[in-house]
Amino acid sequence: MKYYFLIILFILGCSKTDEISKNKFSDDELIQIYELQDKREGKALLPFLKAKKEEHRIAAALAFASIQDTLSIPYLNQMLQIDQDPMPRRAAAFALGQIGHSSALPLLKSAFDGELFNNNRRYIIEAIGKCGDSSTLEIFENTSYQDSSIRLGWAYGVLRLSQKGYHSDKINERVIQLLNDPYETIATIAGAYVKRMISKNQKNSSLDSLVNITPYNSVKSQLKSINNQPQKQTFNSKWLSNYLTEDDYTKSQMIEQISGGDAINFLRNQFLTDSVHHSIKNEAFVKYCELYPSNKWDMVIQVLKKSNMALQTLASYQILEIADENQLSVDMQTEILELCQGAILKLELPRQTETYIDLNKAIAKLGGEKRKSFEPKYNHPIDWEFVKTIPSNQEVNIQTNKGLITLQLFVDDAPGTVSNFIKLINQNYYNNKYFHRVVPQFVIQGGCPRGDGWGSLNWTQRSEFSHYNSFKTGTIGIASAGKDTEGVQFFITHCPTPHLDGRYTAFGRVIKGMDIVQKIEVGDMIERIQTIN
Repeated sequence: MKYYFLIILFILGCSKTDEISKNKFSDDELIQIYELQDKREGKALLPFLKAKKEEHRIAAALAFASIQDTLSIPYLNQMLQIDQDPMPRRAAAFALGQIGHSSALPLLKSAFDGELFNNNRRYIIEAIGKCGDSSTLEIFENTSYQDSSIRLGWAYGVLRLSQKGYHSDKINERVIQLLNDPYETIATIAGAYVKRMISKNQKNSSLDSLVNITPYNSVKSQLKSINNQPQKQTFNSKWLSNYLTEDDYTKSQMIEQISGGDAINFLRNQFLTDSVHHSIKNEAFVKYCELYPSNKWDMVIQVLKKSNMALQTLASYQILEIADENQLSVDMQTEILELCQGAILKLELPRQTETYIDLNKAIAKLGGEKRKSFEPKYNHPIDWEFVKTIPSNQEVNIQTNKGLITLQLFVDDAPGTVSNFIKLINQNYYNNKYFHRVVPQFVIQGGCPRGDGWGSLNWTQRSEFSHYNSFKTGTIGIASAGKDTEGVQFFITHCPTPHLDGRYTAFGRVIKGMDIVQKIEVGDMIERIQTIN
């Protein structure tokens, strides 16, 4: 009898585990809502804002956080004002903030005054910051809250305002005080705001415009250490001898550090030679333009003639930096414009979206007729039958040459991104790819098929912002060249990066191996990624 009892407990335990791991997409109506979100069919979603099931109303409201269609503003406002359940009201506030249109400001202000739940008021005040302008500063300057959730919303709100370029000395002073807030998340958001202000002032060679107190100094010192320039080196025979023995990614870093010597022929050969690794080509071209500005336009012409999307983008950057309209002769400007116009016609979309965007900007800068802005077409449907097979707590292992990183994926929040990621894993796509980008105290990034950050496959997936997940330490997100242009490259955050919230799809988090993430350097290998059954 005792053994029968243990067997029954074991069966019940297994059933409970299975139930916990099952994702929410056994609900066909929920799939319908997410499918409309994925296809950006906002008008068809509107009726679901009045669905009987609270879960469906929430999903429909959050769908507009991804779609970001202003058509939904009055309907979301109605939900925000009269829905009897707090969670749909919260979803409506979040979606209005993601849409970010100033017409929502009076609606959000009214809702803030009428909302009884402080956790909802936290999202409303952040949404006010997302939709705000210079006239909104006064709201944040003249309000103070004791409740920690509303105080958190205030901190997020001023951060969102600063991301739009709006801030004031009074807000700066109040944010600095929050660096010592007893609630760690509030202090973290305050720190993100201060770092942003410092970074902005660095560009203006003014680090002392904010109040000079100890918490501020610690943030400033951290930012200074992050932005330390790499050690400069002189190009000579000894440097070249060392260079020839290194791997491709180390070579590109060595090129970045060149500060003197006669490197003009060396650099030109590096970015014009087809057999050279993409990361070396890119860095050599940038360094050439930096060291030899009087010769760079001839090289801009050379790389525009090539079909290398990264070099074409980097050439576009040089064009966009032109400050003096007389910097180029009329003949050279005409030639460069014609090359840009020819190059943009040959791009393969959507795979070369980023280059299309940058060449289009360069054409406008040179006085040419700007082409229509790139709008990604729906080209990569979500496989819902496959999504249903993914546990809500799905884990994957990333085996790197530095060690193992374990992730938990958020299929309930980002089903399209997670299912694409797992399909790529099952196809062994990520095996033997590299981490091509590492920014200390920010992110590591990998998965590029070219190995330099400009590569992708010939499809795009849609941004999934229909959830509240923030970019905290160890969050995994998908890189993009703008909304709805996501592909195969992913990044993992070193630390909280709230300025990425709502701009990049967060689809998982590190649950083991964060120490390995911190050790990853440019050129480290993703040996394989595997799902954990």
